[in-house]
Amino acid sequence: MRAAGERALPPDVLVLHAPGCTAGGTPWRQAFTAEGWRGRIMAPDLPGHGTEPAPLGGSYEQGLAVLWAVRLLQGRSDEDAPLVVVGELSSGWAATIVALAGRAKGLVLVDGLGGPWLSPSQLIGRGRDLLRTIADDPQAVAPAPPSGFDPRLGHGVPSHGSRSLAEQSAAELAVPVLVVESKESGVSPDQLEALLPHFSAAVTTVALPTRSPDSVVPAIAAWARRF
Repeated sequence: MRAAGERALPPDVLVLHAPGCTAGGTPWRQAFTAEGWRGRIMAPDLPGHGTEPAPLGGSYEQGLAVLWAVRLLQGRSDEDAPLVVVGELSSGWAATIVALAGRAKGLVLVDGLGGPWLSPSQLIGRGRDLLRTIADDPQAVAPAPPSGFDPRLGHGVPSHGSRSLAEQSAAELAVPVLVVESKESGVSPDQLEALLPHFSAAVTTVALPTRSPDSVVPAIAAWARRF
């Protein structure tokens, strides 16, 4: 344990980048380094991105990023620096689960609240249209490459479209939350305003023109000074 008066360790950061980003975690690692982040920077390439091969069986599930994060966090203890977990786009749900499981002291959602909110029939239609698009792409239906970007991911991995799920998870979060929303967010300003009262923990919102790591990381660094 740290002695009384000893300076707290700077927070570590774990970034779960957006699925479909050909550069993987590299832009996030570079942006946090350029910002002078004093803690450990973990921004891995998720399966099917960068140098990471596609998952065994080739199926991309929402829980895949959660398992990836759990493996990275093995061996951490209460004596380690506090951890801030960042989730971009549909990886925001994975980051939320990490925070709900008590593995992080802070959560950052970068266009990661889900949305747009859809009815059950709309969700089914969205999934059907995505599968049709992938099926019509010869590169996407070919065997996945042994490493590098998987062409299937170029068609995107939709965020969850359940407003109820967003509200319930917000109510259960026990750590401070930074919500970064860009013009590319699937959640409208009115929907965001309606969701905010459901957060049980302290929530800070930041609006940015884009969700590029170079734009987002300074906002994260300013918010994370509380740790």
